[in-house]
Amino acid sequence: MKNAPLTLEFGTVRLPVSADGFLHAPSALAQLGLKDDAGWPALAAEHDLTSPPRDFGAGAEPTLSLPEFARLAFVLDTPGARRWRRRAQDLLARALAGDVRLSAQIAERNADPEARRWLAARLESTDARRELMSTVARHGGEGNVYGQLGSISNRSVLGVDSATIRRERGVKATRDGLNSTELLRLAYLDTATARAIQERGAHGNAAILRLHEHVARHERRGWEAPLQAGPSPQAG
Repeated sequence: MKNAPLTLEFGTVRLPVSADGFLHAPSALAQLGLKDDAGWPALAAEHDLTSPPRDFGAGAEPTLSLPEFARLAFVLDTPGARRWRRRAQDLLARALAGDVRLSAQIAERNADPEARRWLAARLESTDARRELMSTVARHGGEGNVYGQLGSISNRSVLGVDSATIRRERGVKATRDGLNSTELLRLAYLDTATARAIQERGAHGNAAILRLHEHVARHERRGWEAPLQAGPSPQAG
């Protein structure tokens, strides 16, 4: 029994794709307005196309990586390429406008459940951080207190500072390098501190930072306790 062919769907466009994410070059080039007889070796040499061949059911055939396909859409002067450039302009405009429907469409195309959990955790973490910053501002926080709050949170949840996380995990924004559990812990910590500030009436940088340190230490002890206790005994 043969497996169903893999496809990449973008709107009404369906393109064959290999299991490791390479597009079937003849199909992709047809979308850009180039026919099979356009001369693959010359085209590959001209545009530095170096993706490895893959078998789509009829033996090894040329492929395009997604970045190569996008690059060709911007350098070829064909009706098909111009259509893809218009799509790209629309996507950029929607991204700049913060169109959550675009985010949903992208997330739905991702087959990895953990990636979707990460996105949900990232949004929750972002919302919690915004609420904390707003609460701090209402309670007299100012200046570098915001960066100090972030440092305390990162050291509590991650054990290291933001710069170390960015360097070790190869990201420009700290939260891009965190997993879903770390993001949710940051969200919980920020929410707990915002609630504590309001309930205790903390005011000013010093009082806010002391309270955040207290909350962070308390939560970290709770996270570390299961690790220190070790695995639960197995039933006999």
